[in-house]
Amino acid sequence: MYIEISKKTVKNRVYEYILLRKSTRDKKSGKIIKETIANLTNEPVEQVMSIVNALKGNKAVNPKDLHQNKKIAFSLVVYFIMNLLGIVKAIGKTSEAKIAIVLVAARVIIQSSRLQALKWTKRDYILDVVSFSQKEKDKLTDKTIYKGLDYLYTNQDTIENELFQSYYKDNPPKRVFYDVTSSYVQGEYEDSELIDYGYNRDKKRGTKQVVIGLLCDEDGHALSIHTYPGNTNDVKTFADQLDKLKQRFKLDAITVVGDGGMIKSEDIGKIKELGYDYITSIGKPSIKKLINDTDSKIDMSLFDEELQELIDEDKGVRYILRQNPSRRDEIRETRESKITRLQEYIDIRVEYYNTHYKAKSETLCKDIDKKISNLKLSQFISYDITYKDDDISVTNPKTKEVETKTKALATVTIITDEEAKQEIAKLDGCYVVITSLIDTTKDTKEDIHKAYKTLIKVENAFKTIKTEYLEIRPLYLRTDSRIKGHIFLSMLAYNIVLKLRGYISKADLDFKDTIQRVNDIATVKVQFTKKIAISYIPTVGEDIQKLFDIMKFKLPHKVSY
Repeated sequence: MYIEISKKTVKNRVYEYILLRKSTRDKKSGKIIKETIANLTNEPVEQVMSIVNALKGNKAVNPKDLHQNKKIAFSLVVYFIMNLLGIVKAIGKTSEAKIAIVLVAARVIIQSSRLQALKWTKRDYILDVVSFSQKEKDKLTDKTIYKGLDYLYTNQDTIENELFQSYYKDNPPKRVFYDVTSSYVQGEYEDSELIDYGYNRDKKRGTKQVVIGLLCDEDGHALSIHTYPGNTNDVKTFADQLDKLKQRFKLDAITVVGDGGMIKSEDIGKIKELGYDYITSIGKPSIKKLINDTDSKIDMSLFDEELQELIDEDKGVRYILRQNPSRRDEIRETRESKITRLQEYIDIRVEYYNTHYKAKSETLCKDIDKKISNLKLSQFISYDITYKDDDISVTNPKTKEVETKTKALATVTIITDEEAKQEIAKLDGCYVVITSLIDTTKDTKEDIHKAYKTLIKVENAFKTIKTEYLEIRPLYLRTDSRIKGHIFLSMLAYNIVLKLRGYISKADLDFKDTIQRVNDIATVKVQFTKKIAISYIPTVGEDIQKLFDIMKFKLPHKVSY
């Protein structure tokens, strides 16, 4: 008897069978007849190893015959979640679609360039997991891998629509949350209509960028993403989202949540026309205007640690008011810190002016004015500067001799307008959330407040996409279409990471440590003889198995690729 590895190809997929067989010679014909005694394909690796050892005369497998092979577990986990979220079905089954799926998985697993993703496919079973045929594998090169980005760019709307319908089915979200960020660009690019200078949230001065708008539900799950030119104003992106919700996602009633800089009066008009509602906030100038408005019922007494509300039924607006004491104290500490920093700066500049004979008083004043402006203290801080002639020592640059010269030395005194300062401090930590949801029986003030605070999940999504995990910055792509495809890919990857975070949290495990441990799981190849080898997946630890159980994910014992 002997062990034989048999392979069979069905629809471009290779299936491997482990068979226990015996050979006999027919006495009449003299031909060798092979007979299968047992199919061991689904038996535990340990049992197969025991049979092989028995056939070898109980000679155990030498540790030298064990070789770590390609990685597999993380690819299987990611692909499992992609199927769970409907991503695989939504993207499709064409060769280009498969490349797109691989690129999404690569963004989750290795967060690297397309070239590095291509190299990664040689070290991982991902191509087999995604059911690449041998022909498709052979065609995957450093040029064809970009077809995945092209495919995602071309089919983004279709894929988003399919994902929305499959994810929510007959239970669409009641609220959607929208925010905007930017991502800077490096490298060469061609005739771009996207890449431009604009308000740079990445603090990368002098670099061009693109603007990104993201729609999420209240769990932080991303519905749609859009890439705008780098000089686009945030407000100008909002109307597109309303059209998307109505025309593409076919939503008849929904509440749109955005921050105060996003939803303006013209947008509110359109929201009402569509039959939607909104939740947003207003800034300090608007709050002051309301307080000073004699027709308004809002005054400072309404700002308290506990939520307060006021409904203006004539305007169809509901105000939720609060003063956050922690934020109030933080703002006041920061203000005092700025004044201290200003004093320290003035002392340094005055010291320089008084010890340098050629230093000009105009430059000193200009520097102080600029500092006050940068620290945003000009509403209540000014200064007085006086001069008094005195002797200073000056080194002659030619003779190197020290000379005594007379100069008008400066003394600068900071002047604080305490009344103006106290007036500004009144609104420290105060904020106002406004909404069209005026029926208090359907939505309490706590509901409205919680919904507005949920905007933080969109910010967290941007952090995951840009810095904390997926690391799409900086963008290095040459064409606008591939930049858009890459950003859409990153949104799909974000939803996978979000789902995975949820599972890992339920298992009470550390996210980064767990990701690393799952990523380290690779197949082990057991070489019994020169012709007989079996690849299997080692048993995982109890905590990782607990995670897989929560996910309802079954890690196979053997590799069938």
